[in-house]
Amino acid sequence: MTRFDDYLAELIASCESDPRITGLVLMGSTADRARVDEWSDHDVAVIADAADVEPLRRDLSWLPRHDGIALWAREHHDGFKVVYDDGAVVEFGVTDLDGLAGWHANDWSVAYGGPALTEVMRAVAAKPLPGFAGDPAVLLAALLIGVGRARRGESLSAASSVRGLALDHLLLLLRTSVADTLDPRRRFELAHPALGAELVAAQELPVEECARAMLRIAERELDLDARAVAAVRGRLGWR
Repeated sequence: MTRFDDYLAELIASCESDPRITGLVLMGSTADRARVDEWSDHDVAVIADAADVEPLRRDLSWLPRHDGIALWAREHHDGFKVVYDDGAVVEFGVTDLDGLAGWHANDWSVAYGGPALTEVMRAVAAKPLPGFAGDPAVLLAALLIGVGRARRGESLSAASSVRGLALDHLLLLLRTSVADTLDPRRRFELAHPALGAELVAAQELPVEECARAMLRIAERELDLDARAVAAVRGRLGWR
């Protein structure tokens, strides 16, 4: 067994031994083991009755090897990230079945929990993702705003607009196959090697040059509105 397998077996056993934890769902590459490599983390949903959810969130001693936890973070959506002393990472949420119904998922597998949990997960995986579409207008506006901020000297904000928001929308617009339905940046290079390499090279440029390269790619690959493109190019002096 690999280190990944060892920890997963311990996690399942630890959850099964805690009477408060009624089910465990493996998510992402933890469910689709063909994708696991040395950088894969464990991604799971921990299921409990409503009254036990918050106590399990507040006290993580139910996790295996909990004495080896170097850091943990509770995010705004009540997801958790745990890092062990050896650098192993676990991402999880603790929820009841009603809360789980509001999640989204791609690859999943029920480690244990019974037919009710499986039924909920089938519905979760079948749900369309809200707002999961690229918008050419947002792409162009983010490039324009980002370059303006770069010229003003707001380098960090500029990078966020160009390499963050604009890139996300460009990736969504460029994709013809879905490698990861939850994150447009994940595995894009596997589905689109040439475009991926071109976009990676663009991200290594200074912000304005990155934005220009992204716009050239968008103009070549997408049917952009000519008036909108002209407005962006004209404002930035790009000819």
